[in-house]
Parts: sequence; C-alpha cells; structure tokens
Amino acid sequence: TVQRFEGLIFKEDDIADAKKARAELNRIFDLIDSKRKEVKKQFSEPLVSFESQIKGYSDEIKRMSKNINDQIREFEAKKKEEYKTIVLAYLEKQAQKHGVDTNQITLRSNWLNSTSFTAKNKLTKKIEEEIIAECIAVKQQKENIEQQKILVESYVKAYGLDPFSWISLVDEGLTAAQIFPKIDQAVKELREKEAKELEIAEQEIKQTVNEETNVESLQELLTEEQTFSFTLHITGTAKQLSIIKNTIEKLNVEYKVETEE
Repeated sequence: TVQRFEGLIFKEDDIADAKKARAELNRIFDLIDSKRKEVKKQFSEPLVSFESQIKGYSDEIKRMSKNINDQIREFEAKKKEEYKTIVLAYLEKQAQKHGVDTNQITLRSNWLNSTSFTAKNKLTKKIEEEIIAECIAVKQQKENIEQQKILVESYVKAYGLDPFSWISLVDEGLTAAQIFPKIDQAVKELREKEAKELEIAEQEIKQTVNEETNVESLQELLTEEQTFSFTLHITGTAKQLSIIKNTIEKLNVEYKVETEE
C-alpha cells in the first residue's frame, strides 16, 4: 500500500482521488491498529493475572517481615533500656567523683548504641572517656560561673551596693566583663540622683536657716534660754550629715557623735 501511494503528486483537479487515497490509508491504519490491540490483549491478560498473583505473594512477605521487624524493635527497645541503666550508673559514679549534678549532663544518644558496649555488656573505653570528659566540662563550667559571681560580688561591694541582683545576671549567661559596665552605669545614675536630692535638701536648709543672719539671731536667742539635752537619731548621706553638722556647730550647740556599728 505504501509503495502504491508513495511518490504520488495530486493536482487541484485530482482532489477527489486524493480523498480516496487518504480514506484507503486510514482504513488500512485502522486494520493494523485493531490487530495491535487484539495481540496486546492476548499478552496483557496473563500479565495481569501474573501481577495479581505476585502482589499476593509480596503482601504475604511484607506481613511476615513487619511481624519480625516489630519483634526486633521490641527487643532493641528493651536492650536500649538496659544500656541506659548501665550508662546512668557510670554517669552517676563519675558525676559524684567530679562533684557535679547528673541533671547538668546531657545524655548523648550514641551512648545507648550497641556499638558503645562490649560483648560482655560493658561500656567501651571510648564511651567511658566521653562521659568523663563531659563531667569535667560541666565541672569547669560550674567553677567558671562561681568565679564570675565572686568577681561581680567584689565589684558591687566596692560601690557599697547589694550584690544579689547583679550576681543573678551570671546565671542568665552574662560574664563579669559584660556586667561591670552595667554596674558602672547604675552607680552613675544613683550618684546623680543623690546629688540632685542633696541639692534640693541644701536649698530647703538655706530657706529655713540663713547662714549669715538667721543663724546668728537664733544663736543670740538660744543663749538667753534654758539649755536642754536630748538624743536625736539622724540618717542621711555623707554630704547631708556634713551640712547638718556645720549648722549645729555654727549654733554653738554641744553634741556627741555615736555611730552605729
């Protein structure tokens, strides 16, 4: 058929013949394609049956494999608990030896692997060394924190402040070098506040007692009256107490200082 139609060139007047040729080729194509489908069906039917049979076998194999896998997981979970008991016992021993808390040590997952144990269910040398190294690291960290707290406490006490709140910053992860500038800033703000309060106090004192006139007139008035003695407990800053002391001395009042220990 191909040879018969190959090489034909149709003219405009031959359009009817061209359509006949096309119809003939399409008819033959349909015959060939129908045969293809027929043969495919013959091959496909046993293949579908075969695949169905194999799928049944596969499902049985998977079911049995899952059953065995579940048993293996149960065994491994039980074994891992045994490994965990051994690891925790050794960890507790080393923690007490190095003076640290076991709660501060993170239990590594690889410590519970079967490869971390010998045939006699003993920890390998490598894992023992890792646990000891972890205890030493926690101990050093603990000592470093204590040292940082001592430095902060000494620095704060030098300013005469309560160290508790500043020491707590170490537990939050800050170092002494990071805390010192914060202390300096707090002290600066405190001193500025005290200076402001002192300035206000001085202004109030000056308004109440004029050092040039009122003190002298009060002195003359008080020398003419009967003298009395009484105990007055005064609390204030060094500058405030100094102003009060100077005022008393200008009034020629006898006084005695008894500081609290």
